Amino acid sequence: MSEPHKFVPMVFVLGIIISLYLIFTFCHIYRLLQYELEPELRETSELDRGWTQGAIFQFVTFLLLVSYVRCALTNPGEIPHDPAWVYNEDFNQPSEEVSKATGELKRSGLRRHCKWCGRYKPDRCHHCRVCRICILKMDHHCPWIYNCVGYFNHKYFFLVLLYSLIDCGIIVFCMIDSVMVSTEEDSSFLEMFLLLFGCTLAGFMGLLIGIFWGFHVWLMVKAMTTIEFCEKAMKRAGYNASQYDEGVYRNCQSVLGPRWWLWLVPIDPPNGDGLTFGQKPSERMPLLRNQAIDGRL
Repeated sequence: MSEPHKFVPMVFVLGIIISLYLIFTFCHIYRLLQYELEPELRETSELDRGWTQGAIFQFVTFLLLVSYVRCALTNPGEIPHDPAWVYNEDFNQPSEEVSKATGELKRSGLRRHCKWCGRYKPDRCHHCRVCRICILKMDHHCPWIYNCVGYFNHKYFFLVLLYSLIDCGIIVFCMIDSVMVSTEEDSSFLEMFLLLFGCTLAGFMGLLIGIFWGFHVWLMVKAMTTIEFCEKAMKRAGYNASQYDEGVYRNCQSVLGPRWWLWLVPIDPPNGDGLTFGQKPSERMPLLRNQAIDGRL
């Protein structure tokens, strides 16, 4: 709370969600439910559409808000507050627990450590200068949630994108009918403006979110984080593989959780501690050493 200005992006996101929710509900669903007419004069087909679209939209929006709150409030994962993880430049023989989690090496052959936190860095861990801590399996820092996306909240971030995309799709494909009707009937200028504004905004947001979500689907299938993709792909043309790749199904489990039937629900995060991944460090050492020699770590 010492930097309140950093909450502005979150307020902006919530403002968009609330605005689109109110426009869709009161300018579109209200029209379909025909509350301005007597019950016996209401068209059954329009009522059925209104209740169906309204129920689906309410459900998806609820999942979106739950995922957003969990993504923002869940600790993405930190290096354990254990003396064994404290880095000592005069003694580079860490404990067995630390050794298992620090297979990646620097060019010098020494284990990675954070100069700001003074601790050994587990594989895939990076220091966030905004949060001022090292984040386990850090994907990126997201100002829209005022939090980092890391091991323990990556699933919720993925679902925020998915539910946002679905909500935007529902608004565009369902509300376009109300936009057309408002131009043909004697509707107020404000109603026409809100319908057109909501449909346009949802379409624009849906396009951006769809591209971003598709990119994260690709990253998940390839067992990569955004940071790993940027670090490797920018240095090596055509880079599209990861030493942590365990197959599509296992890669999805590492982000969405162990039970596939709960993948699309904001519960049941992935198992593990965020310190070790995939193959044992000893099995990855030859590849990691080669990468270190080539200067790609």
